[in-house]
Amino acid sequence: MNQSNQTVIIARFQLKPDSDKQAFFDNLKPLFDTMSKEPTFVNGIVHENVDNPDEIIFYEIWNCSKETWLAEEESKAYRQGPYTRAAEFLLGRELSFYTPIGEWGTTITAGNHYS
Repeated sequence: MNQSNQTVIIARFQLKPDSDKQAFFDNLKPLFDTMSKEPTFVNGIVHENVDNPDEIIFYEIWNCSKETWLAEEESKAYRQGPYTRAAEFLLGRELSFYTPIGEWGTTITAGNHYS
């Protein structure tokens, strides 16, 4: 397995029923705009569950370890306001951390690349 200093974060958000999804995204957009300028940020993608539109997944790739991300990124001041305001829309938030080990079709991760 490829050991890299790259972390994939899957952030799962479960919105409250009848939440204003646009207001949720409007709240987080400045956070993502700022986050995308961080030197270790690689990529971010937002997903909506086809079968449960109240489930939103943020997929992020960072050029750092989980420990570095938690120590240096998670606590940055620009995150705190949007995190606090997002709570009014949420039933829950879950973060999962992964290391890329393989990739097909792109070369954005440090994982093994297959064609």
